[in-house]
Amino acid sequence: MVRARYRNTEEDLKRFMRHTELIVKGKLFKALMFFGCAAAVLIVAFFTAQGVFLFCAAIFAAFGLLMTVLAISVANRNAKRLMKEAKEFTSVENTYTFTEEKFTVENKVKGKIREKDVDYSGIVRADENGRFIYLYVNTALAFIVEKSKIEEGSAEELRKILRGALGKRCKCKNGGRKKDAAEKRKEE
Repeated sequence: MVRARYRNTEEDLKRFMRHTELIVKGKLFKALMFFGCAAAVLIVAFFTAQGVFLFCAAIFAAFGLLMTVLAISVANRNAKRLMKEAKEFTSVENTYTFTEEKFTVENKVKGKIREKDVDYSGIVRADENGRFIYLYVNTALAFIVEKSKIEEGSAEELRKILRGALGKRCKCKNGGRKKDAAEKRKEE
C-alpha cells in the first residue's frame, strides 16, 4: 500500500499542462525532429560551403523553436483558463491510497470531504517527471501525485503497483537510476 497527499497549486498546474503538451502529446519530440534536421542540414552546409543549406538549417531550427514556444504558450493559456473556471482549485487537497486492485482518492475542499474509489481501468496513462507521477484520466486531466509527499510506502512501490495494474500504459521511469527525494529523506 502507498499513501500520498497532494494540494493543488497554480504552479503545479502549469507544470502539469506543459508536461502534457510537450511530453505526453509528443510536441517536444516533433520540435526535436526539426532541430535534428537543422543540425543535419547545417553539417551539409559546412561540408559543401553552400549558403542555401545554411538558410534551410535556420528555417528548420526556427520551426522547432516555434513549435516549442507555441506548445508552452498553449499549456500556460489552458492552465490560466482552468484556474478561472475552477474557483476553488487551490483549496483542493487529495489523499491517495494505492493498492494492487484500485486506488482511493479522499478529496477535501474547504472542509468538505468526499471519497472515491478509482479502478485502474479508468486510467489511460501514467507518466512521470522529476517531481510528480501523473495518472491521466484523459489527455487533459490527471490525478497528480507528488513523490516527495508520499507518506507511506515509496515512489518505487507506487511505480510497481502502477506497472502491474496498467501494463504498457504506465510510462513511469524504471527504478534504480536515481533515488527520489522522498526516499532520500526517509533514509537520513
